[in-house]
Amino acid sequence: METITAFGDSVLKGVIYEDAHYKVADTSLQKICEESLGITIENKAKFGSTIKKGESIFERNLDTIRNSSGQYVVLEFGGNDCDFNWKEVAEDPEAKHLPMSTIEHFVTTYTAIIQEIKKLSKIPVLLSLPPIDSARYFKHISRGLSGERIMQWMRNDKQFITNWHERYNIEIFKLAIVNEVPVIDITSVFLEKKNYSNYLCEDGIHPNVKGQRLIAGAIKDHVTKRKICFGG
Repeated sequence: METITAFGDSVLKGVIYEDAHYKVADTSLQKICEESLGITIENKAKFGSTIKKGESIFERNLDTIRNSSGQYVVLEFGGNDCDFNWKEVAEDPEAKHLPMSTIEHFVTTYTAIIQEIKKLSKIPVLLSLPPIDSARYFKHISRGLSGERIMQWMRNDKQFITNWHERYNIEIFKLAIVNEVPVIDITSVFLEKKNYSNYLCEDGIHPNVKGQRLIAGAIKDHVTKRKICFGG
């Protein structure tokens, strides 16, 4: 059975937000993909991981990648990179606030990881980002904080959150083009739904169990259409 190494954040880890707590779903994205594709996933994804943290985890696992029986390394970053320190935003909405990773740092670091994987004679595969629900996410991040002051910083437009998140998602597709590597579009399967929020948790950003099934389906479709044979 072929082993696929994967690096990313809580989406790839299969984390859901349920009953005001985060946990890995019993039927996680990883389990669904392993069963449907007949592979083993060496999942190094970590909750809250940015591209910087991901790079550190990646560097510690070079031997794992090098010795893996599989030729693919899956990468999924961006959801935390575009986030802000909302406590600091609420405390001073007129100050300049930078995201966890600037676009420039996100692109540069992601590129370095992609190139390093290629040097190991492996194939990097990028995952795009699932969309978010701005209203739910705003409610989630403003808990215990001044939502009014956060809105002041966003110039009274909750759509800012969605737009900013999509900015990083676009960069992922551009990274795939520039570096000539595969990208699996997991965004569209959500947007095709009349109300994709039904596939997200109450925090507005993590796919729920139904959402993870959507992602797994998009991955399997990608593999099927390109006639990828694991272990063959």
